[in-house]
Amino acid sequence: MDDFKIPEDMQAVGQRVQTMTERGFPVSEVDVIKEALKDGLQSIVDERMEGNYYYVRWDSDFTGLSIFDAVNDLVGEIKPQDGQASFIEQFKDNAEQVWLLLDQETGKFVGR
Repeated sequence: MDDFKIPEDMQAVGQRVQTMTERGFPVSEVDVIKEALKDGLQSIVDERMEGNYYYVRWDSDFTGLSIFDAVNDLVGEIKPQDGQASFIEQFKDNAEQVWLLLDQETGKFVGR
């Protein structure tokens, strides 16, 4: 497994959990999914901006992802639609759909 590749689905998440645990760093699936979603969205933003000008972080309760510019001004937030499960739970059910949604929503803020 490529240690630097962002896990794109639950199979890759399981492999990352196993690898990290074997190396003495026990992590949960949720930990890996949180990191994958944040890093994946960062990658989407960087690609759309043609460089690393904005950065991504989770909100305090891990329901939404926020995009900030270089001076720490909020550019946009991506949250699950009302009545939808958290992005973490959605990822468990259909990771591909979550990636498509994040890409689509990013286009509203970044626009490239």
